[in-house]
Amino acid sequence: MASPTAGSDSPGPSGPASSAHSPAHSSPARGGRRAKVSFALWDGGMSAFSSVILTFVFATYVTNAVATEGAVGADALKAAQDHGSQVLTSWQAVGAVAIALLAPLLGNLADSGGARNTLLRVTTLATVVTVALMPLIARDPAFLTLGAALIALGVVFSELAGVFVNSVLPEISTPADRGRVSGTAWAVGYWGSIVCLGLVLVLFVMPGTGILGITGDEGWNLRAIPVFVAVWILLGTLPLMLWAPRHQGRAELEGRIPAAARWTPWQGYATIVRRVVRAFHEEPVTLAYLVASAIYRDGLGAVFSVAGVLAANAYGFSTVQVIVFGIAANLVAGIGVFVGGRIDDRAGSRAVIIAGCAAIVVLGLVVLAIDAPIVFWVAGLAICLFVGPVQSSSRNLLTRLSAPGHETENFGLYATTGRALGFLGTAAFSLTVWLFQDTRMGILGIIVVIALGLIAFVPIRLGAAGRAGNLAPAAQPSTSVTSKE
Repeated sequence: MASPTAGSDSPGPSGPASSAHSPAHSSPARGGRRAKVSFALWDGGMSAFSSVILTFVFATYVTNAVATEGAVGADALKAAQDHGSQVLTSWQAVGAVAIALLAPLLGNLADSGGARNTLLRVTTLATVVTVALMPLIARDPAFLTLGAALIALGVVFSELAGVFVNSVLPEISTPADRGRVSGTAWAVGYWGSIVCLGLVLVLFVMPGTGILGITGDEGWNLRAIPVFVAVWILLGTLPLMLWAPRHQGRAELEGRIPAAARWTPWQGYATIVRRVVRAFHEEPVTLAYLVASAIYRDGLGAVFSVAGVLAANAYGFSTVQVIVFGIAANLVAGIGVFVGGRIDDRAGSRAVIIAGCAAIVVLGLVVLAIDAPIVFWVAGLAICLFVGPVQSSSRNLLTRLSAPGHETENFGLYATTGRALGFLGTAAFSLTVWLFQDTRMGILGIIVVIALGLIAFVPIRLGAAGRAGNLAPAAQPSTSVTSKE
C-alpha cells in the first residue's frame, strides 16, 4: 500500500453528474514534490518499453532478424518480413482486445474498493517480468510467435498500468497546475526514451557490438537489450510504486463496506455497462470526448509505431540511423510536451488539442507531398513537437471531466475506447500502402484518422473543462454535445 506519509483522499460526491467544483477537484494536491517527481519518473521508466521494445529496436529484431533467419533471395526475404509483420500485428490485435476487456473492469475495481495502488504495482511489475523474458527469442523463425506474443503481452500490462497511473494525476495536482504536472511527466517520458535509446545504441549496437562487446552471434547483442530495459523500467517506476498517494474507493468515500470484499467479475462488467449507459444519458460530453479522442489518439499512436518502418522501408535508414532518428524524435517531443503543459495551464486543453492535431495534419501533408529524406527529417521531427502536447492535454482533460471517485474508472474507459478503435491508425496505414503499393503513402492513412478525430472533437461542448487550468470545470451539460463553446 501507499507510504504512511501519503495524505488521505478528500471526501466528495461519487455520482457521475457531480460538479467538478467538488472538494476532490479543488482541494490541494497531496503528496507534495515527492509524489510529483515519482509520477514523472514512472513515465521516464515505462517509456523505454514503447521506444526500445515496441518501436525502434526489439520489435524490428523480431519481424526482421527472427522472421527472416534462413531466408534466401530477395523474394523470400521480403515474404518473411511481411509474415513477421503480420504475426506481430495479429498478436497486438489480440492484446488490444484484452486491454479493451480488462481496462474498464480493473478500473472499476480500483475505484470501487480502493485497490488502485495494488493493481498499479502488479501490472507494472508484470511488464518488467515480461520484458525480462524477451532474451529467450532466438534468431529462428520458430521463435517468431513467442516473440510477438511477449511484445503484445508487454503492451497489455504496460497500458493497464497506465490506467492506474493516470488516475494518480488529479490526486497530486490542482486544477491550476495539472497541465504542468502532466506535461512535465510526459516530457520526462520522452527524455527517458532519449537516454535509454542512447545507451542502447552505445552499449549494444555501435560499433557493431557496442561498448559491452556482446557479439551478434545468434542475435545476442540485440537479445540482451530487454534485460537492460527491464532494469530501466523497474528503477524508474519503483518510486511511484512505493509512494503513490493512498486511493480511497467510492465505497470508502461513502462510508460503506469496501466493495472489494464483495466484488465479482460479473458484477464488475455489469457496472461497466451501467456506467456507459449512464454516461450516455448523464455525461454525454465525457462519452463524446472519449470517442473523439480515441480516434485522434490512435492516429497519434500510429505516428510513433510506424516511424521506424517508414524510416527504414521508405527512406532506407539503417538500424543506427533509425535509432538516431528515434532519439531526435523523442528529444523534440519532450521539448514540445514540456512547453505544451504550460500552454495548457494558460490556454486550456481544448486549444492545445485542436492546434496540435491541425499542425500534425498539415505537416503530414508536407511529408506526403515532397518525397525527400530531408523533408522527412524536418517535418517528421516537427510532427513530434505536437504529438506529446496533444497526448498530455488529452489525459489532463479527462481528469477535469471526471467526477470524484470515478477517475480510474474513466481512465479504464479511456483505454477501452482507445483500444476499441485501436485498429484505425495501423489499418489505415496498411490500407493506403496496399492501395498505392508504396510504404510512404501510408502517411495518408494516418493523416485521415487524425483529421477525423479532430473533426469529431471540435464540436464537443467542454465548457470550463477545456479552458485554462486555473478555472474549475463546470458540471457537464446533460443535453447537446454538438454546439461549440
